[in-house]
Amino acid sequence: MATSDSHENHYFTEIAKTAKPFNMNVCKFTPENIDSDLKKVRGERFDQEKETWIAASFNIPDYIYDRCFHGLSRQPSETRNKINWLKEHSSFLGLGLPGKWEVYQTLKKHPLLQAFFPETVQVSTSEDIIGHLERLDRIIIKPEFGAGGTGIYLLSKNDDGTLVSMTKKGNKYDRQFTSTSQLNKWLQHLLNRYKYLCQPYLELCNQEHEPFDLRILLQKNERNQWVERGRGIRTGQKDGITSNLATGGEAITLDAFIKKNPETISIAVEQKIQHILRTLPAEIEAVFERLFELGIDLGIDKKGQLWIMDINSKPGRKIIQALQPENMKDIHRAPLQYSQYLANHLQKAGE
Repeated sequence: MATSDSHENHYFTEIAKTAKPFNMNVCKFTPENIDSDLKKVRGERFDQEKETWIAASFNIPDYIYDRCFHGLSRQPSETRNKINWLKEHSSFLGLGLPGKWEVYQTLKKHPLLQAFFPETVQVSTSEDIIGHLERLDRIIIKPEFGAGGTGIYLLSKNDDGTLVSMTKKGNKYDRQFTSTSQLNKWLQHLLNRYKYLCQPYLELCNQEHEPFDLRILLQKNERNQWVERGRGIRTGQKDGITSNLATGGEAITLDAFIKKNPETISIAVEQKIQHILRTLPAEIEAVFERLFELGIDLGIDKKGQLWIMDINSKPGRKIIQALQPENMKDIHRAPLQYSQYLANHLQKAGE
C-alpha cells in the first residue's frame, strides 16, 4: 500500500519479482482505492511471466506492507478511516508508530534508554518556543509527524535578535528577525499548520563542521527476530542543520567516516549502539503495536555522547542501496518472509 501509484515503484517491483518462489501474489494500491462496501481494492497486480504490473480489481490482500507517507501532518480523516477499516480485515506487517512526541514520552521513562534521548518538549504557542530560546540560546524545532528532515529549523539568539536557519535541497537558508513581534508572527503561522517539538541544539557535527548522523536499518526476519540490514553515515552541508538525504545530505560508509574522524565512533560508542539495537526494538514493540522495520537515527556529539534523534517505522533504504547494494536482496525478501511467518504464527494463534 503506497501513497500514490508511482511511489516506490522500483522497490515494489523488486519485491514482486522475488515473490515467485514464495508462491505469493503481489499487488499494489493506494488507500483511496479501498472499497469497504464491496471488500475490494482497485490497483495493480504483478504478472510474474511478463514481469509487469497490470491494472486489476482484487479481494482484500491477506497481508499488507504499508508504505504510505502523509507529509508533516496526520493523513486526512477519510484516508485514516479506510486504513483503520483495512487493519480490521487484513494483517499489516507493521502497524506503525504514533507521533514523535508519544514515542518520546514512552521511551524517555525506560531505565535502559532514557539517557539517550535529548530533552524534548511539545510546543503549542510562539511564547513556548521563545521561552525555550531565552533559556538555551540555540534550539531546534521539528514537526511531530515530520520525516526526511523537512520542516526542521534552528533558532539562534544573536546581537540583532533571532536567526532562523533551515536546510532545503542541500542549501542553508537564514532569516534574521530583529523584533520579537516579527518572530512571534512567523512562529505562530508555523504552529497553526503543524504540531511542533522543541529540543536543545546539539553539536552533532564532524571536524569539518558538517552535521552527520548514523542511520541503521532493521527488519524482522522469517523467525520474527530483528536483524540489522545495514548502516551508514549521512553528512550534511558545512554549518548546515540536517544530514537527511532528502535535504541534500550525502551517504558515506562507516569505515570511510571513521578514517576521517577516528575519535568519533570509539569502542565505547559502538557498545552503546549495540545496547540500543538490542533494547529499543523490543521495548518499542512491547508498548506500541507490531512492527516490521525500523530506521534508527543516532547522533554523536563532540563529547562522545550518543543520542537517539529519530525512530522511523517506515524507513527509506537509499543509504543501504548506495553503500551496501549487496544487502538489497535480503531487504526485498524480508516482507515476503515475514508474511510467511505471520501466516504460520497468526493461524496457530487463531487470528
